[in-house]
Amino acid sequence: MGSDQKRDYDVLEIVPKWEIVKIYLRCMLANLAILLKWLYESVKCKVNPTAIMRRTIERTDFPNKPPIFMTDTNLGRHSYVKLENTKLHFVEAGSRSNPIVLLLHGFPDCWFGWRYQIPELTHYFHVIALDLKGFNDSDKPHWRFEYTPKKVCEDLRKFLIAISAKSVSIIGHDLGATIGWLFAHTNPEMVDKFVSVSTPHPNLLWDNLPKGSPFNRSWLEFVQLPMLPEMELKHTADKLLRRCHSHVTKEKHYLTGSNGTLTNNLMEAYLYSFCQTDDWRGPLNYYRNFLFYRVRDGEILQCPCLIITGNDDRFYKLESVVKSSEFCENFIIKIIEQCGRAPHQEMATEFNSTVLKFLIGKKFSQKPADVQPSQTRGLVGRMFGGIGTVANNTVKLGNNLRETYAFANPLNSVPNFMIKESLSPDNPFALFKPKQTILKELAKCKHPKSRKTLALTRKVKKINNREKIKLGHAAKANVVGKKLAWFADRLLERQNPLKAGEYEALVDEYLQRFDQELEQIKIVQSIGKHRATQHAAREAVIKTTIETEKLNFNTGGGIELPDLCDAVNFQLFQEWDGSAASIQHLKLKFISRKALQAIAAKEQHVDKMVE
Repeated sequence: MGSDQKRDYDVLEIVPKWEIVKIYLRCMLANLAILLKWLYESVKCKVNPTAIMRRTIERTDFPNKPPIFMTDTNLGRHSYVKLENTKLHFVEAGSRSNPIVLLLHGFPDCWFGWRYQIPELTHYFHVIALDLKGFNDSDKPHWRFEYTPKKVCEDLRKFLIAISAKSVSIIGHDLGATIGWLFAHTNPEMVDKFVSVSTPHPNLLWDNLPKGSPFNRSWLEFVQLPMLPEMELKHTADKLLRRCHSHVTKEKHYLTGSNGTLTNNLMEAYLYSFCQTDDWRGPLNYYRNFLFYRVRDGEILQCPCLIITGNDDRFYKLESVVKSSEFCENFIIKIIEQCGRAPHQEMATEFNSTVLKFLIGKKFSQKPADVQPSQTRGLVGRMFGGIGTVANNTVKLGNNLRETYAFANPLNSVPNFMIKESLSPDNPFALFKPKQTILKELAKCKHPKSRKTLALTRKVKKINNREKIKLGHAAKANVVGKKLAWFADRLLERQNPLKAGEYEALVDEYLQRFDQELEQIKIVQSIGKHRATQHAAREAVIKTTIETEKLNFNTGGGIELPDLCDAVNFQLFQEWDGSAASIQHLKLKFISRKALQAIAAKEQHVDKMVE
């Protein structure tokens, strides 16, 4: 076991020593500036004693006890697990027989940040909303070494073992997502699926922070020195919390008041959680360690990943979030419009829908009684996670579109009430007759391990696999069809096959097809500050797509296209009717610049021989 752990944690590497020295030098300068500021304030207080009173009045605004909605059981059961010397607090909801979803909050936040996800996820999962070590009601070790990536991931592994979880799906936001990335790399066997919310991969995070972010590079260097940053943040907590959680004042779900007036008291939860110096020490210790670690080059996550972010996030660069897909084998990128740093709170309905569509596709054991029959989106929507809706609103990147989605096992993931619904004559998604008959017989089977049940299960599985393959082919044909249509338009009046040089020039033109659109976006963004992020989501998607295609064509395996230099293939392509269904009749191969240049050289050699 020890050798396995060592091998897993070897994927984490420390940055070069000269980089560490540079960070600490800047840290000393930043903290010297804070000391000078405090000296100035102390001198000012002697001249004007009311300044001290002002600071005292500011501190009285912090609540001395948590709001009621943080201690009641409306969202779930409050529980604790003690790991050696650290006690972790978490809120759990849903049936314990369901698959586990682990929610890891960000900074500055706590378990309550998932208030809109817990009720939705409990219909299908056993939800664990954890207070990270150092936050809220979990223990707050003072020592810095308690928060190294290896120690944090090991504590998380022990926590999952303590709650009898062999594997979980992780949803992480901000700091919680950073921990999720690292845990998925170091303990891949314990992660079924991973959702990263508004957070780039750790290898892209620390060196690509926007200057306008409250937690930019200067802030990271400032907090490296102990004690002083905690004391400073204690006195500026109200301003920082309101900047990080500016959206909570618009929420209407938590209102209190008297004399007929209602006020939003959500901010009380955050003010209470970060009202003391010790409340900041644990969170800052994460940044005092994580900044110096990277994941070893070449490490790729094998579990399905959903990368979801808002297009108006001022804390992290959208480009860094999108590029994080390079560290995933199978992934989906979802960009929510008109949304900032916390899409799970700002656009909770759209966020929950996207996450459920991603998670429900995983095989899991579920009792019919555990599922709320009020969910009436239809069998196809629940089994395949609303593939049609996601296809219209999700950026799909990767080597194989069919790997983008994980599909459900019909026996395990479809409860009896869903089977009955699928057989209803009014159901527009009714299955074809052979599968209907099998599902009807399967619903009558009482014992889950009987020979008849197992035989019917195998039949359903075969039918489902065929449907999966057909759906994958259809999705791929649709994407490839758009690409081929572009080439068909350019060769509409062409009679003879292309020469290699002509084909290379045509592919170069194809790779520049978005240049005009990018120029227009740049013009719109330059009009004023309020338009600086307009169309940013579209811009990031285009750039990522073009970079991938250029890399494949210039140095990789090539772009999948017909061989238009061959007379037979060129004729078949000219006879193509433009439909996705008939793409299968075309002979496609991977065309690269190197291959075309080799053909061009061969053509020149033949021409010389003829002369």
